[in-house]
Amino acid sequence: MQSILRISDAAAIALHTADYLASQEKPLSQAMEITKALDISYNHLSKVLQQLTKAGLMLTARGPKGGFTLSPAGKKAKVRDFIAAIDGLPAMKTCLLKHKVCGHRDCMFGNFLSDTNKRFEAVLNVKISELSKRK
Repeated sequence: MQSILRISDAAAIALHTADYLASQEKPLSQAMEITKALDISYNHLSKVLQQLTKAGLMLTARGPKGGFTLSPAGKKAKVRDFIAAIDGLPAMKTCLLKHKVCGHRDCMFGNFLSDTNKRFEAVLNVKISELSKRK
């Protein structure tokens, strides 16, 4: 059976890291600082940061005062862009099975799946910079 929403742990780390960096007033955050703030594995974060940097969503600075920050593209990016950098583009599911078996009848879940897809699409289109402004 398919799931309605599938986001990997790595993609969740990418989103939380982007949100964390967008809310910081200082220009750079070190990976160890991020792992402590988010209570996540340093090794897992390192792999995610590498992918986000490769995708152009993060910038790095080396050295003792180095760290990570959102790139200009990362500051303008949407939730969709961060998920896509890790998991590929998210797919919207219209049925919980691999193929629709209801025929011409209405879905047993009514509008639940289509409403969920619409709500998820709205979240995917939110800019990371807007997320960091929430209270």
